[in-house]
Amino acid sequence: MVQETSYEIDLDTLHNPKYYSKTPKISNDIKRPLWSVVIPTYNCAQFLKQTLKSVLAQAPGETLMEIIVVDDHSTKDDPEAVVNEYGKGRVQFYGQPKNIGKSSNYGFGINLSKGHYIHLLHGDDTVELGFYKTIADLFKEQPKASAAFCRCNYINADNRKIGETELLIPKSGIINNFIERITVWQLIQPPSVVFKREVYEALGGYDIRLEYIEDWEFYVRVALNYKFIYTPEILANYRIFSENSSSKSAKEGKRVKTIERVLSIIDAYLPQNIKAKIKMLRHRAVSIYLLNYIPKLIKTKDTKGFLVFTKAFFKYNRSPKLFGRWLRFIFQYKRFLTPQK
Repeated sequence: MVQETSYEIDLDTLHNPKYYSKTPKISNDIKRPLWSVVIPTYNCAQFLKQTLKSVLAQAPGETLMEIIVVDDHSTKDDPEAVVNEYGKGRVQFYGQPKNIGKSSNYGFGINLSKGHYIHLLHGDDTVELGFYKTIADLFKEQPKASAAFCRCNYINADNRKIGETELLIPKSGIINNFIERITVWQLIQPPSVVFKREVYEALGGYDIRLEYIEDWEFYVRVALNYKFIYTPEILANYRIFSENSSSKSAKEGKRVKTIERVLSIIDAYLPQNIKAKIKMLRHRAVSIYLLNYIPKLIKTKDTKGFLVFTKAFFKYNRSPKLFGRWLRFIFQYKRFLTPQK
């Protein structure tokens, strides 16, 4: 049997009410469902129908599962109309009177919920049949686990599969020393993971300082104090868009800045005995991510984004092989970089 190293740190150090929403405990006198599916939305009503259908197709009765849509003051569509049409009274809807930011909206939805298990499912993602049964079975198999997740597909706006998350272990089970893997790079996508409510009660919600990958920072906080159980089954779908706020933030250099802010926050959590090892492994992971994004910036002639990503790549990269790949990109896409007469 593999002995798992303990990395538990002071919860008071991690939980800072200034940056994380506080999740209240629920009285034992209140009758509670097993599941809370919290669906945050913002200008994604065109996909919300698919999201709701994927949940309702496998939802148990209302006494076992509540479904809550929380909209962050959408300006381009009407998610409430979608909920009324497809929720058929089974889905609760709450609309923010003004935009409060996605992390605050997540916290609002979580605080409305009463379930023992909380699934934060973004309004443009979906789950496959069997997701909720499989996750519930994982928790039954490992009662000490407080988080459970599966593999998921990457899909585009047309629902076409364009990839999948990596296989972490070949069979279902607790991932030992998971903190040494999750602090290197983001390994979990939001639609694939479920947390027991006790996690939010102890650690608070998502960091409102972060415009991007706020989920990764939260998963690290959880992994420092709780066990994750995993199944290699692919039971969720995470949607990736070619043109969305992510591409705009990259153009402005916000993506790189946010990544570096997340890394600095995560580094503050790391125990000294693994910090050097994690930072070395992460340098490579970050370098690969930046390198893979550079061709997109070149093709779209995003000079500012290209320079920001290249500067960050040279900051983190320690590998001659990856530097060679960067040179090949430059030669391959030379025509995009050369000013046209």
